[in-house]
Amino acid sequence: MRSIILFVLVVGNGLLGSFVEARTWTSATGGFAMDGDAVAFNETTVILKKPNGDLIAVELADLSTEDQDYVKSKEFGETLSKSISEMQTWTSVDGMKIRGRVLAYGRKDLSISRQLGKVVVNGTPFSKADSLHQQLVLKIMSKLEGRPFADERELTQWAKSLGGQPKVYPLEGVLMELESGDKVAVPFFLFASEQREILKPGWQAWLAAEKDEQMQKRESLMMQQEAMAYQREGAERRQIEILRLNLLAAATGATSIWEVGLRPMPGVYGRPTSVMVTAPNSDIATRMAMQNYPGFQLVGVRKASRF
Repeated sequence: MRSIILFVLVVGNGLLGSFVEARTWTSATGGFAMDGDAVAFNETTVILKKPNGDLIAVELADLSTEDQDYVKSKEFGETLSKSISEMQTWTSVDGMKIRGRVLAYGRKDLSISRQLGKVVVNGTPFSKADSLHQQLVLKIMSKLEGRPFADERELTQWAKSLGGQPKVYPLEGVLMELESGDKVAVPFFLFASEQREILKPGWQAWLAAEKDEQMQKRESLMMQQEAMAYQREGAERRQIEILRLNLLAAATGATSIWEVGLRPMPGVYGRPTSVMVTAPNSDIATRMAMQNYPGFQLVGVRKASRF
């Protein structure tokens, strides 16, 4: 039998809302059972949120027939689709707000040409695109060409130099659906640095799975959930976590907060992470963290705060 594939994402308790009623999920053999809320799924994977707030990804094929039927039900799909369709607000490196939702990782060419005096982007006239879509294209082109494009006029003037031939730029990043319904490839370099850190952790795994479509879909699905969690939590995530740890420390007599870095051991599906632990010393903090992350190994530990 295949082992359960587990992915853990640390979130502050109570910050990630429940979307589908909690239930007990059981493995096909009955040897694994876990209470949790389903927060996302595709044709091969369901992502569950445990009561402590952690997210795990489980292959549908490893779940009981009853659980698989539940995930495939109309009721489940309709309820979950409401949360998955939520729009998010992203920020570009220069502060522009981008309203949309990330769909998947990907590589996509940006093709720019000039036809009948008009700029055409990937086969569609620039003037026909949604205004936010236009702004994204202008910002992407400004970065790629190393010169500012403030509006369509400047882009059109530059496009004269193409001589009727398209110029193609390969992009790496995410496919995003805007509120207008337009779907646009947004390269990682366009996002503010903090938000790149949310989107990029699974990118290398997505690249490594170039010939494994199902694995790439799983990475994209997890990235969607990380993005949604980040958007809901914002700056409150760390503040609430520290507050909760401070209260715990006061009650137990601990005097320090330790940040423990962990990474999955070979053969374990997961991503490097760090957890905050209150403990009297680093050794105890490390043991406490690793008890909650079987299959992970220590990267490092440092004192995060003293009070």
